[in-house]
Amino acid sequence: MEKKRILIVDDETEVTSFFTYFLRQKNCEVTVANTGKEVENLLQVQTEGFHAALVDLKLPDANGLDLLKRIKAVFPSCEVLIMTGYSTIKSAITAMQWGAKDYLEKPFDDLDDLERIIDAVLESSTMEESELSREAAQYGILYAPDSPMAKVMAIAKKLAKKAIHILIEGETGTGKELMARFLHGASSRSSQPFVAFNCGAVPETLLESELFGYEKGAFTGALKARKGLFELAHNGTLFLDEIGEAPSSIQVKLLRTLETGEFMRIGAEHVGQSNIRFISATNRDLEHEVELNRFRRDLLYRLEGIKLSIPPLRERAADIPTIAYAYMQKRNGKVSEIDQEALELLQGYDWPGNVRQLINVLNQTLALHECETVRAEHLPAGLRKKAIHNSHSPSPVQEPPLALTQQIDRECERFVEAITRNVTSLDGFDFEYLLRRIKLLEGEIGRSIIEKGLTETKGDRQLLSKKLNITKRTIRYILNEKGSGNSSS
Repeated sequence: MEKKRILIVDDETEVTSFFTYFLRQKNCEVTVANTGKEVENLLQVQTEGFHAALVDLKLPDANGLDLLKRIKAVFPSCEVLIMTGYSTIKSAITAMQWGAKDYLEKPFDDLDDLERIIDAVLESSTMEESELSREAAQYGILYAPDSPMAKVMAIAKKLAKKAIHILIEGETGTGKELMARFLHGASSRSSQPFVAFNCGAVPETLLESELFGYEKGAFTGALKARKGLFELAHNGTLFLDEIGEAPSSIQVKLLRTLETGEFMRIGAEHVGQSNIRFISATNRDLEHEVELNRFRRDLLYRLEGIKLSIPPLRERAADIPTIAYAYMQKRNGKVSEIDQEALELLQGYDWPGNVRQLINVLNQTLALHECETVRAEHLPAGLRKKAIHNSHSPSPVQEPPLALTQQIDRECERFVEAITRNVTSLDGFDFEYLLRRIKLLEGEIGRSIIEKGLTETKGDRQLLSKKLNITKRTIRYILNEKGSGNSSS
């Protein structure tokens, strides 16, 4: 069997010596580099490449993120593990977004976890996207293969087993609690309690007793002692939803528990200890709340060991069919159909309430219309009107600086000139932006572009809509087929 060729990049002799011994025990061929310059030299002379690389984030002459990009550019199949201290974990997450396989946290105290991660890399046992998608679906998280959620879930899967607190950001209805349950279920604490609590759903006067518990007689009505959430979630996960709603008096006490694991019941004389992983969620911009003195900066730093952002549904239009069909099957016990026009309306709506609103609309539609196929006329009138308006009125874009505006205007002129010269290739043009800049939705120019595009794609409107980054409904509108409902390709 071919030996695995491993590159170790670190300026600490203790680290390189440890990994050299560790990996040679696994029958690996080890190469060591102590600086970014040495890495560059190796990349130029190494013809066979490396199976894996362990790269420190901080080197005397280089940034580990830059080295990651260089290694992946020269040897795309090389799996890269980033080595990092606690203070640079956020950079390690950025590295994962740029193609790193995982990260190793210094000091390497948990040798079993270290060996597990390295063995996974050596065996190339990466989780298939379809497998991760199926696992996410068990927690109600549904998305298409090319969705922005695929990358979010890949990172969430890797973070789940890390002993670090996570702050989940996202608009109302995006599924922040579902993500928290996934993180718990994929963690080493999965057999322990998962306790969810909405900080905005309880009056401030009761919030402390809910979190910390109380002793018998601590206040009027405390007829017996009661455990708080910190005790109930011991050894497991405590999910604090809408953490931005927590009042300042509670924020101070939360900070102490996050730092030390200590808490005290109301009316108690002794301090309790709890081993909890905190996952919190918010639909607010907590950095802005800090600037307004409504949220403690030190608490934010403690909560956001890692920040995970869930994109809104309007940025995940490709996920709508997956979510809709899964929900309808669950509700009816069978897969109902959605015709193409209804599906385009659902994908053209901006969904201010996100996935939760989509489910409510489907629930309302199926309750009011007993039908095997959901059609456009079955959807709420307000949704239909707004979706049609969205498809006909591209959202405004921020105006660029004057120099860039002039450059864009020249690009528009070049595009129109190409059309008038019967140049049919549309590749390389940002058609959606040009629509906004020169208002091609009206007149002969827009129709000319669409007609040439249909010629190029042999009449395939689905393909053309992808190339131009517009909906098929917009194509019909430009061709003045507003009332025909024609969806043929």
